[in-house]
Amino acid sequence: MKSRFGYSLELQDPALSDVPGVIGQLMSFLRVHGVLDELFLSQFELAATESINNAALHGCRGNELKFLRVRLDLNPDHVELRVTDPSSFEGWKKEALLPEDPLREGGRGYFIMSRMTDELLHDQENGCHVLVLRKRFSDTSWQYVPGEGDHIVSQMTDELLTSYEIIDTLVSFAKWLTVVSGIDAFMNLALEKLCVVTGAQSAYVRVAKGGEELLLHHLFGKPLLQPPVSVDIMGTDLEAEVFRSCKEITVPFADNLPKNDPLSKVMWAGFVIPILNLEENHGVMVLINSKPAPFFDAGKLKVARIVSEYLGIIISFQHLQKLRESEQVTLHDMEVAAGIQLSLMPHDFSTPPGLDFFGTSVPALQAGGDYFDILTLPDKSVFCLIADVMGKGLPAALHTIMVRSNLHALIAANECDPGRILDKINSLMCRDLIRLEAFITMVCIWISPDRKTVRSASAGHLSPFLQTTDGRISEIIGKGVPIGIFPDSSYSSTSIPFDPQSRILLYTDGISEALDEGNSVFEVNRIKECLSRSRQLSSRATVERLLEEVTTFSAGLPPSDDRTLILVTRTK
Repeated sequence: MKSRFGYSLELQDPALSDVPGVIGQLMSFLRVHGVLDELFLSQFELAATESINNAALHGCRGNELKFLRVRLDLNPDHVELRVTDPSSFEGWKKEALLPEDPLREGGRGYFIMSRMTDELLHDQENGCHVLVLRKRFSDTSWQYVPGEGDHIVSQMTDELLTSYEIIDTLVSFAKWLTVVSGIDAFMNLALEKLCVVTGAQSAYVRVAKGGEELLLHHLFGKPLLQPPVSVDIMGTDLEAEVFRSCKEITVPFADNLPKNDPLSKVMWAGFVIPILNLEENHGVMVLINSKPAPFFDAGKLKVARIVSEYLGIIISFQHLQKLRESEQVTLHDMEVAAGIQLSLMPHDFSTPPGLDFFGTSVPALQAGGDYFDILTLPDKSVFCLIADVMGKGLPAALHTIMVRSNLHALIAANECDPGRILDKINSLMCRDLIRLEAFITMVCIWISPDRKTVRSASAGHLSPFLQTTDGRISEIIGKGVPIGIFPDSSYSSTSIPFDPQSRILLYTDGISEALDEGNSVFEVNRIKECLSRSRQLSSRATVERLLEEVTTFSAGLPPSDDRTLILVTRTK
């Protein structure tokens, strides 16, 4: 039985009016988990209120970024509250004394926090101010109280996502995209599985119609009350707010909602998330607890976000199908598929310490068969993948989406070894690819948190180039057949050192096999020469220069194949 629990929340643009709701959630969390000493609770509530008030009122003042993060940890012998705001405040330098005028703001909150807790510490984390309050239990250590808490699923996201049931659930969503007969079948499977995994009693989806209404499209389970058939998009209801803002909202206690909000009668607690794809918001998904229980933990909310992402994809595909039926498909669906494909590739290349990376993809047609991804993992390691699907157009674009779905599901399940990821993607996709007579070449690399080591694995793809500190260029050789050839193919990872100022280039054959007017090939030697000439440039500038040289070589001819590149540089 566990004896440690945590609760986290974050507010954007916080106001003092938000503080009572935050405090209510924190105090309810402590009571639900067996902290029943009212004197302890009242003292801690005073200190927590002052700390969160200060962060909302002073910590965000004058800062372009305005946010508030709260983390509450319940330990066997103490409670710890961490309040993070964007300020550079380093802490009070004087003794905590009550001002002569007790109603005066200056120093009063500091005095209360100091007297109501056992430790008050200041820290800086990623340039932000962190206030830490610790209050110890005075008589005996707090212990977990059986009862309602027996139904609590572990608060730790990694424990949830590494269970076999969760891994199976995540990859099931990816499989269903290729086998279900329509959106209703997928929603039924996805919402049912989501409720099983999260312990929710119900979930439903609303889809936007005509820019005026959010219509109830699919409902699974039994909410407290049947939700209304439609919600006015411009109304004040919470679902309409989530749709308009494109931001998810947690509802730990429906009692806090306005009485005229339909959700106040539908749920005891819940989670409302927009269904997004490209830059279009298709609707909202609502996850419901119909009875008192601890709120969904971080792992469950992560699964819900993955489901909403898949719903956005399949709703987009349904739109394509309707266009096809109305004989408007040939051009328009290619453009939508291209938009879907390109939207799923990374566009933000803000890099973690020690690295500089950039990637891009230029499709030969409106929708192509190349795909790349760059993911910064929680431990600050970095995972890169580049893939080339046989073929072009809509079928290739759909397969790239499947690659992306499977990759993100595996990464969410804490799998980051390149060889094992290729093993699992092949086992998930091979039979469908064989049936469709298609295959995918792929190479992926993992860069360790300290940047000193790279692990690489390949599935029949062009070998990446490694440019070392002294400028020498070599290939990172990997063995493995393409994805979709043999169901039992096995892939292994190779480890190599990654020294400061070294670079790794991943690319597809649209670069090396670009043709000029005389059908001559660009070839890998020109790629190496460009890397040598751009040795002092950033990753972005080097990639852009290489694309310019390919375009110049081709004399402006349209690309005969997709052109995709990732360049990763270790800066220190």
